[in-house]
Amino acid sequence: MARNELVVRGRDRDPETSVRRGPAFLDYARPWIAAPALIPAGFLTHWMWGDLGLGTGLAAAAIAAAGGVVAYAAHRLTAARTWYAHHISTAMTGGAGAWLALATAFGPGRPLMDALLIGGSAAAAIANVHLWARHQGTGDARGKGTGRILPTFDEVAAKLHLKNVRAKLTSDTEMQQRHQITLDNGTTAEELQSRGKELASAYGVAPGAIRVIEDQGRADRAELVITKKDVMGKLIPWPGLNPAHVGTSIADHPLELGVYEDGETFTNQITNRHSLTVGMAGAGKSVYGKVKMVQVAARSDTFTLAIDLAKGRQTLGPVEGAIGWPAYTKKAARGQLDAVKRAIKARANHLADAGHAQWVPGCGLTFLYLLVEEAAEVVDFDEIVEIARVARSVGIHLELSLQRATWGNLDTDTRANLGDGLCFGVRDFADASFVLPDYVTDAGCDPSRWRKSRPGAVYAAIEHVDVDRHAVAAKTYGPPSTDPAEENRDLKAAADALPDQDAKLDAVTRTAFGAEYAGFLGNRTGTATAAAPVPTMNETVDDEELIVDEDIEPVVLQTPDDDPEIKGDLDTEIPPLEEGEDFALPNRKKGTKASAEEARAAVEGLMEEWGPGKEFGAFDLKTELAEMGVERKRSWIYGQLRRLEEEGRLRHEDSGAWTVLESREMAGV
Repeated sequence: MARNELVVRGRDRDPETSVRRGPAFLDYARPWIAAPALIPAGFLTHWMWGDLGLGTGLAAAAIAAAGGVVAYAAHRLTAARTWYAHHISTAMTGGAGAWLALATAFGPGRPLMDALLIGGSAAAAIANVHLWARHQGTGDARGKGTGRILPTFDEVAAKLHLKNVRAKLTSDTEMQQRHQITLDNGTTAEELQSRGKELASAYGVAPGAIRVIEDQGRADRAELVITKKDVMGKLIPWPGLNPAHVGTSIADHPLELGVYEDGETFTNQITNRHSLTVGMAGAGKSVYGKVKMVQVAARSDTFTLAIDLAKGRQTLGPVEGAIGWPAYTKKAARGQLDAVKRAIKARANHLADAGHAQWVPGCGLTFLYLLVEEAAEVVDFDEIVEIARVARSVGIHLELSLQRATWGNLDTDTRANLGDGLCFGVRDFADASFVLPDYVTDAGCDPSRWRKSRPGAVYAAIEHVDVDRHAVAAKTYGPPSTDPAEENRDLKAAADALPDQDAKLDAVTRTAFGAEYAGFLGNRTGTATAAAPVPTMNETVDDEELIVDEDIEPVVLQTPDDDPEIKGDLDTEIPPLEEGEDFALPNRKKGTKASAEEARAAVEGLMEEWGPGKEFGAFDLKTELAEMGVERKRSWIYGQLRRLEEEGRLRHEDSGAWTVLESREMAGV
């Protein structure tokens, strides 16, 4: 399959290809030649028509008219370009035509010669300054045109009858055109945002190529962004680790994760916040996670952890060289989260003793990065909520990655503690609205347009960059080619070349990680680790000592005590019933813990009671069960909902709610 790539140059890796040639001497000299070239033209036209009387006036008028036509053409052809190209080019063209007409009638001597030399010198100087400034700008503005020619905003406003809206062109590159919008007479940005598709039609671009970004400082201002060239579908291969960043502190340099659609580098500094990353399968979310993981692991004061219960080692296995402690099973994930919670407390105490309000480089603690892939599969989301709430200030960055972030699979408390929201391609707009702030989606940002057709395309509402960048699409770094077999080639090589992550872990955190981490290290290196003591049993069976396998954890069955006030054991005699007395089981008290069978029966009973068509949320089900005396964690609730969905008795809506389809009898269960 042919490759379709957008190669990003930079960072002193290949100076021959990454540095473009600057303007030559002739480029600066050309404007100075233009004005003197008019002098012989003036002498020629005056010699031909200067002494014809009425003919002289007609010739001068004709030359002026021709100059006006050329000036108008320049005005029209440069209207969608930069301020310089539009105004200065038009003025210079019109001025040249006017001077030539006057020179024809009166001769090119003084004062016309003086006016030409002074005005021409000023125009040449402006041209030189513009050339120099353009060379100082981005690569998109150097040596390139501005792409397709778009209609002017005035033309679009006339077509759409936009009143009380004024626009000033601020930027015009090959990729984008930007206008500063001024709204008059109470008009708001929301009114312009609601007409995004009409604007796209008038400009002749894709429906999602128009974004109206509200100014957070003034309600009467906004920015109109028109994407002329879609680069989201093009592959940007990961350039590899930046040698200048390897071995430095995580606080010294932000992570380099991709390129914005306007050419700027997409970076993120993660030292003081958490992240929520959402995207459907195939949208590029996993590759982004691995690129980020490898870059974090390359810093001198970091330690990385990862949980992936959905795909196990399939996704993260190739970059395990960059992961200090991975977990791929529920048991391992539970142990890792318990260890992280202990580490949070120990690290907080260490920072307090050192007089630090939060983690800073050199505080004696390694910065921890915890990636939870397919976070909806984590057995107990309550632990994630607790970690997210208190981990930020102690130098822990938590990244939750999942396909959907609806109310049904992501707790509101967790969402409130996640600072950054990144949304790759999703199935529908509702999925994006759970991740991105309203001001981003209102601006016209809709990742559901991509779905999985633009792997790596993302909108990133991150605190590291200005708010106005949140509505600019970015393309994250991807594999070296579109061949799936090469997806992990460069990432694996970079991860394997990193030093052992365990050597960077600080003593405070290592001690807090305890037996779980020690056990992981033991299994990784093949060495034996001390196991927790297992109680021995000395009872005998048929006069022979009971043999107990100490490697098997004993199973202890516990049942709730319905009435703890009644004392007794197996040897206690049950008094006989008196005549006429009925035997009755005690009623379960509200709030006691039901058995698994009773809890499941309670769920079945609620489904029967609600009936087909009933729509409810997971929280509603949890509340109803609690009222019935059935206390269960969120993970158990979701397990029952998924079971009923698999049986065809529930439907999971896009909003995150669940709908009852039919009764148990009708389903044939």
